[in-house]
Formats: sequence, C-alpha cells, structure tokens
Amino acid sequence: MRVVIGSGVAALIALVGCVSYTNSPSAPIPAASLDSGSLSLHHLSDYDRQEIPFKNHLLDEKESSLYLVRHIRFPSYGDNGQEGNLVTGRYYESKRPGKKPLVIIVPLPAGHTYPADKMTAYLKSHSLGGVNVFNMDGKRDLVDWAGLAAAPDEAAFMERLDKSAEREWTTIIDVRRTIDWAEARPEVDAENIGVMGFSQGGMIAASVAGQEPRLAATVLVMSGALVHQAIVHCDLARSEGMKSKAFGEFGWSEEELESRIESRFQAAEPASYPGRVDSSKVLIVEAAQDDCIPETAREALWETMGRPERILLNYRHKQAFLSMTPLRLFWLRRRIWEFLQRSLDIDLQSVAPL
Repeated sequence: MRVVIGSGVAALIALVGCVSYTNSPSAPIPAASLDSGSLSLHHLSDYDRQEIPFKNHLLDEKESSLYLVRHIRFPSYGDNGQEGNLVTGRYYESKRPGKKPLVIIVPLPAGHTYPADKMTAYLKSHSLGGVNVFNMDGKRDLVDWAGLAAAPDEAAFMERLDKSAEREWTTIIDVRRTIDWAEARPEVDAENIGVMGFSQGGMIAASVAGQEPRLAATVLVMSGALVHQAIVHCDLARSEGMKSKAFGEFGWSEEELESRIESRFQAAEPASYPGRVDSSKVLIVEAAQDDCIPETAREALWETMGRPERILLNYRHKQAFLSMTPLRLFWLRRRIWEFLQRSLDIDLQSVAPL
C-alpha cells in the first residue's frame, strides 16, 4: 500500500526535522605528551590510579533483553557536594558476551538529566548491546549558589567560592576514578572508553580529557573553557543572587568577580591543560549564538582540545538541545552516535548473538 503525503504535511515534516548548523572539520595542532607529573595544579596532578571499592545492586525493573542495570556507588575522592560524598550512577551492562566499549556520561549538575538520559537510551538501542554505559548522577549543584548569595561578607563569599571550586575538581577526579573502576570490569574493553558531557558537565569532561590518556573518545556538548566567564555571564536564575551580592553589596566589577573565580577554579579549568588531547578523538558540539557560554570560552575550548571537529548549531544555549529531541528527529543524538561508533570501534556486524 502506498501512502501519499500532501505537500503541506511534507513541508511541515521537513521544517520540524531541519537543524541549522555548520560542520567545521578538525584543524589539528600537535598534542604535547601527557605528563601529569610536570603539573602543579592542586591535587589533580597528584592523582594515581586506584582500586575502587564499590557497591552495587541490580535494578530489576529496568532490565531488558540486552542489558542488566546496576546502581553503582563508591566513595568520592573528597567533597563532591553529593549526598554522602558518594559517586553514584546507573550502569547499563551489556548481556552480550565479550568485552565491550564503555561510555561514561558526566552529569549536568543540579539534576538536569534529560541530555544524559536520552543519550543513554540512544546508545543502548542503537548499539544493540554493543556498548556499556555508565550514566553518572549529579543531583546537587557543584557551585554553592545559595551560600554565595547569602554570604555575610567578602571573606565568607570567598570561602564558599573555594568550596565550590573544590567540588568541581573533586568531580573531575571522580570521573577518573570511574575509569579506574571500569578497567577492572571483565565486560569492559579498557582500550575503548569514552566520556561525554553537556554544558557544565562538558567542562568537567574536557578537564578529564586533558588529564587522561586512557580515553579513546571525548564528546563535549554546549560547553566551553574559561569557567570564570561562564559562571559570570551565563543567564541562570540560580546565579542571580550571587551576582547581586558581588556587584551590589560588595561593589565588584564583572572583571573583579571573574578574576576571583578564575584564581580559584584554575585546577578545574579545561584551558589549564592545553595541547594534551589527540584532537581526532574529540567532537565538540556548540551553540553558535550561545547566551550562556561566551564565544571566547568556546574558542578557548576548541584550541585547548587541539582544534577538533566541531558542529556549530545556529541556536542559543537551551534552544540547541532541541536538536536532541523528536522535534528535530534526534539529529544530534545520531551525530554523536556516529562519532562514538567510529572512535570506540563499535562494530555492529560483529555483535555476538545472545
């Protein structure tokens, strides 16, 4: 039976599925050899691989024909701002025999789970069980917005800013500890581990990539470097109290607030680790009209990552995430999946039957 679609309906489908973007191929610059011992930035440079004591329990209600689903938890490296200072997440373990690549999805803090959850679902279904996925939790924000807004004086403000920076770099180390955990898993192909992050989670993922030669793929979506610029210029409702405190009560300028943030967040700053990543293993997706991540921060990320391939979506920050939805026919999910399939050597033809 042939179905005839009217011209008006066809035009509507084309309009809905259309994504306005520019694809810039990589313009790689030589990567320096990764020598974390030469770094002196906070404790990131001191981290050594560890055996990770973890606990888990099966989420039977989420099990499928292709995946076991486990809730994983293990101690954070320090104060990560999460409940009990734990690293937690849902681990989708393929039931298919043999070692499989792993994708670690870094959380977008404060419980914004849509991008991570939807990419998890897409990877599971399109890999046919050919990839494991660890979807990390991030229920609490790393920046103490409320505490900063309520700081009684400048000293208390700076103390709370220090604590926020500590949580950020602790989370970076926690992602590295997740790689430690994954390497010990019999079902994980340790040569094909990738990391993916969205917005602030992308900044964390970028800093991880700058420290981790073990990564075979890095995907950074609507993110940037220069954390201090993003904190000051991103139009977030929860940041307004902090900025009112700094600008109104303390009388600081934007430049002064940026400078104070920059000095505290240096260890967690992606641009602190330039030229340490193989650009062929990186995909950057950004919003060309981003009203949260300044253009200077986006350019700094591209340079820091060695000028990899990047996709510039012609939208603002939040609008760009629509490219992941049915409204845009899952366009961005497909592009990310295609990159990961190549980078992590996911061969659907060789997926063994159950």
